Amino acid sequence: MNIYQILVRIFTAAAVVVSLFSGDIEYRTALTILSGIYIFLFLLIPKGQSSKYVFLIVDILFISFAIYLTGQTYLSILIVPLFSEFVKDQKDVLFFSVFSSIPVLTALYISNFSEFLFIPIILAGVMGTAGLYRAFTDREKYFNELKNEMENLYIKNISFQEAMEDQSRLLELYESLKKMRENRFPLKVWIYDINERLGTDGIIFFDIANNRCYSTGDANCSKELLRYIDAPVVNFQEHRVNEILDAEKVVGITIEDRDNIYGIIFIASKLKEIDLQALQLIKDQLTLYFLELQEEPSQKNSSIGTGREKETDSD
Repeated sequence: MNIYQILVRIFTAAAVVVSLFSGDIEYRTALTILSGIYIFLFLLIPKGQSSKYVFLIVDILFISFAIYLTGQTYLSILIVPLFSEFVKDQKDVLFFSVFSSIPVLTALYISNFSEFLFIPIILAGVMGTAGLYRAFTDREKYFNELKNEMENLYIKNISFQEAMEDQSRLLELYESLKKMRENRFPLKVWIYDINERLGTDGIIFFDIANNRCYSTGDANCSKELLRYIDAPVVNFQEHRVNEILDAEKVVGITIEDRDNIYGIIFIASKLKEIDLQALQLIKDQLTLYFLELQEEPSQKNSSIGTGREKETDSD
């Protein structure tokens, strides 16, 4: 129940009471008391989804009874403000149309079907109410669409910013990996830097070529982990590997080329997701690191051989 519904009933009752002073009406006292009972009934009836239908019948009976006893046909116009409670649904409109015809027919009967002016007034009021509701509905729909569009733009903007931040982090990781590769930093430095930049809880690197193992964070070297590597990239969840490293998310990556396996790296994270793009960068840069290490001795030998040839030529 809202203040509008209360005011509509108060003004309806007031209109009936005022109409009693427009002439010599026999049932003036009875109608005055009935108007008060009408308002109290509205206040006392429990309000719910179906209460508006019940009280519309009370409204119609009260207005029809007032028209009949006072002979004032214009009181039928009082049904117009009641329409605002039924304008939202087609079934409600039909329900209202059926019952609102009762005071209209009562007014026609009282006037011996000689007065029709109140009918176009009622129709105009009903159409105006429907038009006003439609205008507010369209405006509300427009603002809801605008709100949804703004929310979508906000979400897209956040997603775009997150994507930019992800790309920025990947770029920083790439630059760091490239710097360590070009400067031949030890593998232990690699895993410390990678663990910090990924925000993971531990990294283990098995250097197969040199038969060594490096670890950082909460992870500890355990040769049992190597038993579960059966693919270039293995994502472990609810696995024995997760139990060993005490982490919900573990990824194992094999660093290899077509001919050799250089090492296997395990990255463990208890909560945070591990970025697959970052893993690919790590795999590529570590592979290049080992390939370039292999090429260095051959380059040195090539330089020595060239020098001897020059000495021979000069002799």
